[in-house]
Order: sequence, then structure tokens, then C-alpha cells
Amino acid sequence: MRSGIAPILINDPFGDPGLLVPFLLQKQALLFDLGDLSPLSNGTLLKVSHAFVSHTHIDHFIGFDRMLRTLFGRNKTLTIFGPENIIQNVKGKLAGFTWNLVELYSESLTIEVVEVREEGLLKATFRAIDRFKLCDEKQEPFEGGVIVDNA
Repeated sequence: MRSGIAPILINDPFGDPGLLVPFLLQKQALLFDLGDLSPLSNGTLLKVSHAFVSHTHIDHFIGFDRMLRTLFGRNKTLTIFGPENIIQNVKGKLAGFTWNLVELYSESLTIEVVEVREEGLLKATFRAIDRFKLCDEKQEPFEGGVIVDNA
């Protein structure tokens, strides 16, 4: 029986960590860690719906900027899961850019960030149309050990 996924290491063993998990026959992929993403095409990055960040050392998170640049101006939602403080890390990255021209784009990127905490999930939303200001933040219980269910 064939698998429905085809995992690919993004970089060589001495490069930044990263694992791309494309779903076969679908235009969707998962990304584990956001290190150097330069080996991936923009077309491949456009398939990424969820990214899972183990921690935010530079070799695990520098690729966030490339993802942002590739997805900006598109009607897409990127969901990022990470450890405590990932919301502040993403907020800081987004605050480092000037968003005065977002009105020129007809489509708007949404970034949902989920902190996986022992006591539950803290979810935050940033939208390009709102100049990536924190739009919504809510706490949800952590039930059954599942953080994503695409069924």
C-alpha cells in the first residue's frame, strides 16, 4: 500500500533543520521547522498550510521571513504551531516591517499562531488587511493530545 505522504529533508545533515511533508495528489504540505528554506521553490512553499516550529533559534526560524514574502498578497492562511512565546516571536517579526501598502493588494494573508502549552493552546491571529496587528487571542483546552485534525 502506498503512503499518502512523501517526507523530504530540506537541507543536508549539516544545514538548518527542516522537513517538508507534501501530501501526494493534493496541493497541501506540512513544514517542520522554518530554517533555511532556499532549497524549496515558491510553488512548494505555497502548498504549506501548517508549520510546526520546535523552538525559535535562528536555524529553526529564519525561514519565517521567506514564507511571509512568498505568501504575502495571497488569500491564504498559514497556521504556525510552536512552543510558549511563539506568538511574541511572530508578532516581533511582523512588527519589523512597514505595512503601509497592504491596501494595494486584493487578497489578504492570515497567519494563525498556536502556542502549545502544558495547560492548553493559546491561539492568536494576524491579518495582512489589519497590517498584521494582533487581531484575536484565545485560550483553548488541550484535549486528547491532538493539535491538528484535518479529517
